[in-house]
Amino acid sequence: MIGVLVLSMSLSAFNDYIRLEKRFSPHTLNAYQKDLERFAAYCESHYQLTNLAQVEYPIIREWIVHLSSTGLKSQSINRKCSALKSYFRFLQKIGEIDQSPMQFHRQLKTTPKLVVPLTEKEFRAVIEMYDHSHFEGARDALILELLYTTGMRRAELLSLTLDAINRNNQQLQVVGKRNKTRIIPLLPKVISQMDGYLAHRNQIEKAKGSKWLFVNRKGKELNPSHIYKCVTTYLAKVSTKEKVSPHVLRHTFATHLLNRGADINSIKEILGHKSLSSTQIYAKVQLPKMKQDYLTAHPRA
Repeated sequence: MIGVLVLSMSLSAFNDYIRLEKRFSPHTLNAYQKDLERFAAYCESHYQLTNLAQVEYPIIREWIVHLSSTGLKSQSINRKCSALKSYFRFLQKIGEIDQSPMQFHRQLKTTPKLVVPLTEKEFRAVIEMYDHSHFEGARDALILELLYTTGMRRAELLSLTLDAINRNNQQLQVVGKRNKTRIIPLLPKVISQMDGYLAHRNQIEKAKGSKWLFVNRKGKELNPSHIYKCVTTYLAKVSTKEKVSPHVLRHTFATHLLNRGADINSIKEILGHKSLSSTQIYAKVQLPKMKQDYLTAHPRA
């Protein structure tokens, strides 16, 4: 019982650290907490260890083998290992351990997943489906339009407030990962569409006191599942792609800009990527098309 209490206290302190100092997103906080709790349960059931400060790397290696044997993908295992690395680095920082058992750990090799973007024709078909004459239709159409024209993440969209809109400069202030803010330009047609939605929103009495841009009829902030359902329901009607999600629209945004000659560094800033390598994945999406164009158009082909 004492061991469980110690673990609970250290996890609580760690959560405060990555939330307040490292400024991890709520999604990452939740994922890390679950990963650490499950790892702690594994240590207790297999090795009778209740204090993670006593864990050595062979135990972690056995845990990784165990996860792999359950069919868990390498990408998911790597994320769990990232939680461990951050946790042990924290224990080292506060003097609980001298060295992290993860210091020499190497990530499992993974196959990069290329998300197939929508075509411009497919997205136009989605937008034409919405009925802007009522609140829900105008709201959901704006959700898709913003995801596509700004490339923002689902969590960033949900965190938008009315104060984030700057009509004079035609731009939007977005709060990204680790509470970093960035400015994204808005197209005039998107601002017009936003005004149409806000006109509907202002007619809902319960929504008037809310600071959030996107709300339901009760004036409450939308939850992530609504955004996911909104996107998947409509994209599935125009696309036969196996995967359709809010993140697909982020890929679509970047790919369409690259196709039309946008500078990759500008796309990096709009997307809020820390490094250019994260943005370059979208250039790889174009590779099959570029190869086909090359084989079709080159005089020596």
